[in-house]
Amino acid sequence: MRKTLYLIPGTMCNEKLWSELSNYLVDDFDLVHLPIPNDKSFDEITEHYSETLKGDELNLIGFSLGGYSAGHFTHQYPDRVSNLIVISNGLTELPSAEVKQRNHILQYVKAKGYSGISRTKVAALLDESKRTDSLIEQIQEMDRESGIDTFLSQYHHTTHRKDLYQELACAPCNTFIFCSEKDKLVDLSWYNEATFLASNISVTRISGSGHMLPLENPEQLAKYILHCLA
Repeated sequence: MRKTLYLIPGTMCNEKLWSELSNYLVDDFDLVHLPIPNDKSFDEITEHYSETLKGDELNLIGFSLGGYSAGHFTHQYPDRVSNLIVISNGLTELPSAEVKQRNHILQYVKAKGYSGISRTKVAALLDESKRTDSLIEQIQEMDRESGIDTFLSQYHHTTHRKDLYQELACAPCNTFIFCSEKDKLVDLSWYNEATFLASNISVTRISGSGHMLPLENPEQLAKYILHCLA
């Protein structure tokens, strides 16, 4: 029986995030895109997914904010998840400096409006070798399509987080984290292979600094997913 993979995108992303990766997975899996609903806290997002997803032995794949959202669901419903694959997220609370920055940006956008993510900010999310015009424009397109309502919702409702890794390390399901070794947005300071050797959580780092791995490294990521779910 073909497995179903549930794909949850990141901040200001949509199903186009998975466009390249899907080409490598569609022959082996059924792919279902799960958008992050607006105007909901993580608890409410989890309950939304609980009502949306039927059955157990779920295979969840989340990118960045979507990875944390998938982790939060797994934390609340560990017996419903078979495999959790988290891309470009460390399953931790955000640093206090980032929380302050996000709150400042949120208030600014409420007052002045949202003009979209700049090319400079998009480029900073990509490894230097991946900063092509087409990839930058693709990310900006997702941002435009998501719009100001999604921006305000995600910055308001998903900024305050808690560490999830300890609980997930003890969960009955498998948790796989995949990220770039120099991605400044991913905090894996908590991870020590010896400490977590006997747990169900594992971390794989690839070279580079890219954050947008489903678009930057789709083939490498697909091979990783196939290995995890073999």
